[in-house]
Amino acid sequence: MGTKTDELITILAETIILLRKYGVSHWADWLEKDMMLLEKSDFYGIEHLLSAFGGMGSFNDLYICQENGHIIEKEETVLVNDKLFRLNSSIYGLAETIRKEVYSR
Repeated sequence: MGTKTDELITILAETIILLRKYGVSHWADWLEKDMMLLEKSDFYGIEHLLSAFGGMGSFNDLYICQENGHIIEKEETVLVNDKLFRLNSSIYGLAETIRKEVYSR
């Protein structure tokens, strides 16, 4: 699919590591599935990935904190969620760009 896909795969890998570190296995598994599809140049990885965004309980609603049952120190919460927000934005932006490029062909 190209360099944007390679960049997306790299960001997904970084996000998966972050999520697993704090015990967010559901979303880590979701992103890992999509990453593996993208590594095989399977466009369904983009469609499935984008389905994680929007609506209640979606990936962009994730907030890592002790109150949500995550394994994190309170003083890490803001920094970790800031990083997650940046990764989340990059993932969505790249996936949406790739989707538009594929459909415009």
